[in-house]
Amino acid sequence: MKKLFAMFLTAAMALSLVACGGNNSTGSTGSTGGDTSVVADGTWPDKPITILCGYSAGGSSDLGCRYVAEALRKELGVPVVVENVPGSGSWLAWNQLLNNTEPDGYTMALVNLSAMYGHYDEANPRETTLDDFELLANHVIDYQVLAIRSDETRFTDYASLIEYAKENPLILASATAGITSGDATVAKMLEKEHGCQLTVIPVDGAGDATTMFLAGETDFLSANLGDVMDAEANGYKPIVIFAPERSPFAPDVPTSIELGLDDYVSFSARGYAYMPGVDQAIVDRMTEALIKVMDDEDYQNNMAAMGAQLELYTGDDYYNLLMDQLDTRLELWDVEK
Repeated sequence: MKKLFAMFLTAAMALSLVACGGNNSTGSTGSTGGDTSVVADGTWPDKPITILCGYSAGGSSDLGCRYVAEALRKELGVPVVVENVPGSGSWLAWNQLLNNTEPDGYTMALVNLSAMYGHYDEANPRETTLDDFELLANHVIDYQVLAIRSDETRFTDYASLIEYAKENPLILASATAGITSGDATVAKMLEKEHGCQLTVIPVDGAGDATTMFLAGETDFLSANLGDVMDAEANGYKPIVIFAPERSPFAPDVPTSIELGLDDYVSFSARGYAYMPGVDQAIVDRMTEALIKVMDDEDYQNNMAAMGAQLELYTGDDYYNLLMDQLDTRLELWDVEK
């Protein structure tokens, strides 16, 4: 876990340098140039680009894709459309990308961290791993939080929740189980690191987990920060965020690190990827375009309205971000790599 925290600090310093230099760096991705490149001769892109989204229209993942699409349209000068392929936690969309799409750079997919760990899901292992994708750029980090009801009296903060749960079994809900679930993995950390007694109830989605929590059917809520932006209006409050530093969207919520209770970092990451085999010059151009999208004012405002914390990672930094979180989860779940 200390390794992951150190990685975040290193990446944050690197991103500061990138910002000062006008966002010209793309991690390990560099321009290959060459007069024969379809990018160099201006023939790419010359038709619409498709973003595959593994979730239904109207949700936060879909909206994020549509905001990216509009900003990319302005940057690349061609239409960018979002195709929703919901099902199997994004795996239907990814299977379409990897197995039924030409590697011409005109189709990419939204990639979300937790589902990409499906190869290590003991209940439903996938053959595909992170190494089967050409990662382009990560845009969003949505950190895990714990929340309690505003009228809760058994515990009032993270420390008292831990102490209470050591002696009194508590219940929480999670949409998925095992290593692919950030919520369930937080519960596993609380059990292993702090000796908490927890029972995790499976539910169909994050909305169901919140409904049960508000109805008093579970004792506390494990969720992503983006899912609890309306907490105060609905009678509950986040008490800790598992991030290297406080979020601008929840500046009053302390990190577990600053509380000195653990150095655990947990999050959902959302970015974009190609299938393998796309011409390197196209990979570089799309990565460059996705970096520039992060500077688009409309995009920034739209994402902020959703409570989406923008954090840019490209190249090796992006790959290491996902792999270090994977290592943390593998350790907690006692799963071999």
